[in-house]
Amino acid sequence: MAKPELPAISGPVAAAAPIHRKVLPNGLVLLVEEDPSKPLVAFHAVVRAGSATEGEFLGSGISHVVEHMLFKGTGRRGVGQVEAEARSYGGTTQGYTTYDTTAYQLTVNKEFWRQGADLLLDALFSPSMDAAEFSKERDVVLRELKMRDDDPERLAWDLLFETAYQVHPYRIPIIGYEPLMTRLTREEAAAYHRRYYVPNNVVLAVTGDVKAKELFDRVEELTQAIPPGRVPPSTRVEEPLQLSPREALKEAPAAHAILAVGFPGVALASDDLFALDCLSWILGGGRGSVLEKGLKETGVVYSVHSYHYTPSQRGLFVVSMRLEPENLARAKALLGEALRQVREEPLPPREIEAAQKAVVREYLSGRQTVAGRASDLATHEVLAGDPDFSRRYVERMMKLTPQDLQRVARRYLDGERMTVTTLVPQGRASEGAFSSAQAAAAPAKPELAALKNGLRLILLEDHRVPLVTIQVSMAAGVRCEDDENNGISALTARMLLRGTRRRGPAELNDLLRGMGASLVSVSGRNSLNLTIEVVGSELPKAVSLLGEIIQEPGFSTDELEKERKLLLAELAAQEEDPFSWGIRRLMRTLFTVHPYRLDPLGNKEAVSRVTHAELEAFFDMIRDPKWMVVGMAGDFKKEEAVRHLTAAFEKVSPGPGALPEPPEEPELTSPRSHLEAVPRQEGLVLIGFPGIALSDPRLPLVDLAENLLSGGAGRLFAEVRERRGLAYAVGASAIHGVDPGAFVLYALAEPAKMDEVREALLDQMRRLSREPFDPQEFQRAKQGLLGARRIARQSAGARLSQLCLNELYGLGLDFDERYEAGILMATEEDVRRGMFEVLNPEQHVVVIGQPAASEEPAGAELGR
Repeated sequence: MAKPELPAISGPVAAAAPIHRKVLPNGLVLLVEEDPSKPLVAFHAVVRAGSATEGEFLGSGISHVVEHMLFKGTGRRGVGQVEAEARSYGGTTQGYTTYDTTAYQLTVNKEFWRQGADLLLDALFSPSMDAAEFSKERDVVLRELKMRDDDPERLAWDLLFETAYQVHPYRIPIIGYEPLMTRLTREEAAAYHRRYYVPNNVVLAVTGDVKAKELFDRVEELTQAIPPGRVPPSTRVEEPLQLSPREALKEAPAAHAILAVGFPGVALASDDLFALDCLSWILGGGRGSVLEKGLKETGVVYSVHSYHYTPSQRGLFVVSMRLEPENLARAKALLGEALRQVREEPLPPREIEAAQKAVVREYLSGRQTVAGRASDLATHEVLAGDPDFSRRYVERMMKLTPQDLQRVARRYLDGERMTVTTLVPQGRASEGAFSSAQAAAAPAKPELAALKNGLRLILLEDHRVPLVTIQVSMAAGVRCEDDENNGISALTARMLLRGTRRRGPAELNDLLRGMGASLVSVSGRNSLNLTIEVVGSELPKAVSLLGEIIQEPGFSTDELEKERKLLLAELAAQEEDPFSWGIRRLMRTLFTVHPYRLDPLGNKEAVSRVTHAELEAFFDMIRDPKWMVVGMAGDFKKEEAVRHLTAAFEKVSPGPGALPEPPEEPELTSPRSHLEAVPRQEGLVLIGFPGIALSDPRLPLVDLAENLLSGGAGRLFAEVRERRGLAYAVGASAIHGVDPGAFVLYALAEPAKMDEVREALLDQMRRLSREPFDPQEFQRAKQGLLGARRIARQSAGARLSQLCLNELYGLGLDFDERYEAGILMATEEDVRRGMFEVLNPEQHVVVIGQPAASEEPAGAELGR
């Protein structure tokens, strides 16, 4: 097989920054990758202790409970101080537990890396394990465990693993079982921590604007008094070879059936890893994949994916799909035929080449953030014994041949060793990393240009990573809809991926796969965005293709019916997510005439009646240079970019008329409420206030208010969840738009506590607008808001997306700089005044999701 040209392999990947590795005297493994191109430093610690290593506590979820406790205070830092201190450094913390490991992440502004190292290591090795906090967090995890019963995807995962594994600990959910967790004590958790959280059982990776020598010295200074420990030997048993098929079926509160088919896979260290991963992408790697064409394109399933799960020991090769229960038999038959073909017939070399390009693209894309690189280094040091395993992975992937893939298909995709699990709706069971040498300079400045037809171009050169992102942004979304056509923008976004006049869906998908490209189309409240990401060598094809999609969309009647069916299925499925459920009802209650009251996905009646002619007319309206922006970011030369963009878009002509002007929303003069039963165990409380537009100069003040209230160090978490124990999850969210949006408080709570939760949320809003702030709290909010924005905008593609929207909404390319300046200059009085002017605690709407099984309805006094 001829090796495709992949500049990402031959050039910048090979020139990536060196990985500095050091083992301290106490056994702690340190990895550092210097990257001064971003003003951030990320820490990622991996402990060799996960749910599969719990020994006598297997099934109790003790690893997950300890993870919850680590940021809850230390010997030197009280309860709540870890999160608060992290925020003061512009930081974000996160922890997660897997079968094999538990990991902890901290990203801070570069000026605070020394303090960040002290904070993370103190939390990692010296948590206080406060008895009261342990009781709270165990209850939180217990509620989290109960909520899994309302999550069909989680239930499907658990059902597959408990069926595919008979003796190995992977059969047990990471979160554990309720009876065992209930008996777990604080002393047992502390002893488990002392046993496994020792330096010689931990890997710490650090990436960003930091020097390896300085980092090594700092960590050694902080941990020199911590001795190594005696780590218990592994007690995991090997899973016996599966000799015959297995099946399991379970009913659940789901809108559709979920069919999962698993085959015994390999561990991360296996030589067959690379071929199985490539085969997984070819089978179920999105549009144009074998299973996508055979099952989704034919209307048998709503979605289908395949993945190869590879933990430290033997994993699973999985195919998963969502579908109607009546289609289960047909889906199984089609899947069986597809698997037979890959076993018996060599795959075309072009399919393998496309998979290789896609793997390279995804690899490069995932390593653009400092946190992503730190995670990559630490995880692969632990699981593969090689922090640079990802680079070796790509190199091995490039050597695959059709014979390699056919060999692993025959060996592993064996029907006699297949596990089939089916989750059905209730009552339907009978139906069957890169070098700082590449770019240590400041971020590139965007340039604005225009074509003769008035179309605005944004150009952002960034040569640090050999990727190019191109985005077309159009004024659209629900702001251009009404009750009669709600969902037409979402339907249009989907149809843009379904072919052009020159090429049908299959040909379009083949072209994208051959380019190794990612093409995404998304519609929201204010815009429709079409984005493609490719390796740099594919730039000309990518620009030309976007121009073709915009000027010659296919809008086939047959494809419209397919996408309509899929969109209706998604509308039904989103009712399963409590927050999506609540936000949709809150916006309908808060807005009475403005289209922000509408669901960005649409409503069932309107989506069902949108005609082909209406779809074409809508797109003709929004496809107008006056309200469209095209941007390009990444590894390109300006002259080349302008030439290609001009050829692709200069013939886009003005539309037939103006965009609809949304009606102004009347002032909310008194509280409104909405109470509705939900088929869940946890109740939901949402309180919404009229918000502001993106162009409002008070935007930084409102966002600071959101930051003060929300997050692990926010007032809502501290008061409503931690001190009073009223809610499992609580927070605030500011929804901004071209027109004034909404400010939302939310909480998941037990049914009996929802009235108390509502009053507690409103009380926090009143106090925020009336009482002085703690100076440290205010500075933490500033740094936290700045840090979150910087983290979200690390990649060139992420920056481009925001620049395109800023220009489209009339905010200007310098909006982000002005916004950050507004944050830095804001005073406590400014925020209180902004809260008083914008967010009147007495002018609000309340949405209550009352569990159907609850005997006493909450919200008896909603209307007062």
